[in-house]
Amino acid sequence: MTTIPQYSAPTTTATDGSVSSSAPLHFDLNTNPDPVRISPSSGDPQRADIILVGSRRSASAIECRKITVVVPTGTNSPDLTPDLTSVSAQISLPDWTPTTNTATKTITFTPASGHAEIGRDQGVTVQLMGMRINEVVGNAVLRIDIEWREAGYDDPWATDTTEFDIGKFPASFHVDNFIAEELVIDNRGSVKLNWEASGVSSLRLLYDVADINVMNMTTFTVKTVTHTTVFYLRATIQVGNNTVERILSTTVTVRVPDLEVGNLTVRGGLRALGNLIVDLPRLIDPTASIGVDPEHPPENMLDGNLDTYYQSETDCVGQYGGTLYIDLGSVQVIDAIDIYFGRPDGSYIPDAFFVNGSIEGHNNPTRLVTSNSPEREVHWTGSVQMRHLTLNVRRNSAGGRVAIRSIQVGRPRLGVTQDAASFGVPVTAHRGIIEG
Repeated sequence: MTTIPQYSAPTTTATDGSVSSSAPLHFDLNTNPDPVRISPSSGDPQRADIILVGSRRSASAIECRKITVVVPTGTNSPDLTPDLTSVSAQISLPDWTPTTNTATKTITFTPASGHAEIGRDQGVTVQLMGMRINEVVGNAVLRIDIEWREAGYDDPWATDTTEFDIGKFPASFHVDNFIAEELVIDNRGSVKLNWEASGVSSLRLLYDVADINVMNMTTFTVKTVTHTTVFYLRATIQVGNNTVERILSTTVTVRVPDLEVGNLTVRGGLRALGNLIVDLPRLIDPTASIGVDPEHPPENMLDGNLDTYYQSETDCVGQYGGTLYIDLGSVQVIDAIDIYFGRPDGSYIPDAFFVNGSIEGHNNPTRLVTSNSPEREVHWTGSVQMRHLTLNVRRNSAGGRVAIRSIQVGRPRLGVTQDAASFGVPVTAHRGIIEG
């Protein structure tokens, strides 16, 4: 199975076949349409303009006597066009002319003077206009060869080759105009993303560690954005044994963003312009079904103290037991969940439990850990992207309350903003903490 991107980054090799780090011209590829689409089996063919823009990135000039574009020609998946006769070839250099050779599948540009100089900041644009695209989805490798030498020297001519892998997409495939309505927002603001998409079988929005299914949608709002974020829209469709893929991106900048690190050591002073607080997960609606013992509230599960505990007010019996909901505040990688059941004396341990996780609300949950005979301590490790956790506990008999001493989720975090600093990690301050 092959993944077909719209095009891959170019590779440049020298005459001896080694990867060239000092190419005479550095080329970029543009196509119109973008991506290139295959022709229908009947009716007018699909055409594309292939534009290669080369730039000189050196303090010295070069002499060039030939620029050759090798176009994969045929009717198969690795071919780009069924023939070269449809192509109108153009080059930006004055007094250069193209020659098409259908036998060698090449279009060669040469100067009238035999060779010409390309200056240190000079560029060249090669255009292959109106190219007919064949009817088969696949990857086609377009090659451009430069015969050159350093200007002012009578050295032998060298040849550098640059290759572009161009994806040919189904005619109905369309993903475009992926934009954010606001490119700069305040901390904890919302971002509304819009796009156009049709003819795809999968459409996903990716950012940070989030991976959201947005199939059949043309807009999505991401809430509580706390740092500058790159959003990606990934569209795919399966065609035979090939997966066609197009990825678009847009960046949203956050004013006064949060900062996340694993550990922080302060060797000078630490000045907090606002509050300095410990950031812990937030409980939402601890439980409507089993209630809260006022002497043992749910917050006791999150204080890191195994001598305090949450205790249900009523029995957790029946098919569904009781449920607690935890909001981690943002989508993040969870690599560990540690649960300490029961009171310190070992009583009130559930007979069964499970933990579900989800990205948005509690819809489409993923089962992370479950047991019908849990130990007093439960330790789970893995790697998932979640924001919301659901803990369900159950007792098998009447009088079966449940107690939980602690829930510890994932890696510790640090968040610093203009107004507050939130620490979920040990902090060492060698010269004290200054409150502003």
